[in-house]
Amino acid sequence: MKIYPLICLSLLCLLACKNEIHEETAFTAFSGARIIDGSGATPIEDGVILVQEDHIIAIGSREEVEIPEHSHVIDLTGKTIIPGLINGHGHVGDVKGISGGHYSAENLAENLSIYATYGITTVVSLGGDQEEAVSFRHLNDKNPQNRSRLFIAGAVITGDTPAEAEKMIEENHEMGVDFMKIRVDDNLGNATKMPEEVYRAVIGRSHELGYKIATHSYYLEDSRKLLEAGSDLLAHSVRDLPVDESFVQLIKEKNVGYCPTLTRELSTYVYEDTAAFFSDPFFQKVYDKETIQPLLDPERQANVAANSNAQTYKKQLPVAYANLKSLNDAGVPIVFGTDSGVPTRFMGYFEHLEMEMMAEAGMSPMEILVSATKNVAEYLELEGLGTLAPGHYADFIILDANPLEDIRNTREINEIYIGGNKVVERDK
Repeated sequence: MKIYPLICLSLLCLLACKNEIHEETAFTAFSGARIIDGSGATPIEDGVILVQEDHIIAIGSREEVEIPEHSHVIDLTGKTIIPGLINGHGHVGDVKGISGGHYSAENLAENLSIYATYGITTVVSLGGDQEEAVSFRHLNDKNPQNRSRLFIAGAVITGDTPAEAEKMIEENHEMGVDFMKIRVDDNLGNATKMPEEVYRAVIGRSHELGYKIATHSYYLEDSRKLLEAGSDLLAHSVRDLPVDESFVQLIKEKNVGYCPTLTRELSTYVYEDTAAFFSDPFFQKVYDKETIQPLLDPERQANVAANSNAQTYKKQLPVAYANLKSLNDAGVPIVFGTDSGVPTRFMGYFEHLEMEMMAEAGMSPMEILVSATKNVAEYLELEGLGTLAPGHYADFIILDANPLEDIRNTREINEIYIGGNKVVERDK
């Protein structure tokens, strides 16, 4: 009979020991690194990020942050920490290899895993999203394992009349989306452009339902009209003409983000011969020779070289470069995005290539990092993301080199964390 009190006492001791262990391992301190917090502020040297579970508890210099007793301390002396990168214009779930038409939950998980491998810890998928994506939404999956966070826009809204377009809005709304998306473009004269009365109705109804709306456009005058109609994000560069002062003042007055997607243009013509990045080890860590083999076919390359649309986009990429520099210099918020996740726009890798192209256009490394962290989160209202700050999710990249010296150093990835969990290297 006396054994029961002893058993109870032993159980209590065991539970107490478990609680003590939990308390001792509740905090992880990433200590000693240079910290670029994404806000544009001066980097913190010899910094500390204190993480508990999936959130940041404290951030500052080693002198400022008190590390609790029994914390797990990771020494990162000589490293640089930046926030996880956010792609404000991607597409997820449809592409397998270099071909589309594979939309499925399995493919969603695979695509998000590839993005995560490259340090793209959040993706805003702007169109083509189907029911299978709903369970992957950040709203429904705040602690993803080895894959990026996901926000979706559902189907790209189309329609010849306001009624037809608004029906699609309701369908997206019922499915469960984070944004709405429309296209106002004639594809260089090869398609019918959405009428102004339709896109004004779409923007108005989307706002009534509480959604921001991203707009695909190409021409300066369409972009101007979309701003006047209430667009919340210009999801591509103006590419036909240089932006004028009235456009600059309008986009600043509306406080709307500008998403350049320079790699979108690149992807239309770069396969007219063998793309230089095919030999980049950073590219090859995910994409193998078998995947890119069709893009090496001489006949396919000749077709790209002879394609008038591809060559037009190639000629107008310098206009996109110049417009990005003009708008950035004027203080317009640049929201990072690539339009990757479409066939031959290599998700994950293209985000780093986009940053390199933004630097070629004249943006500084700090400006580029802010565009890919703080600006995306702020202008698309991604709560708890974008910057390294107390209360935000512990999404960050540990680098072996300083990206402020060369933006290509974002490729020098040591480790990636999403919600405080280390992203495990994936097999090809």
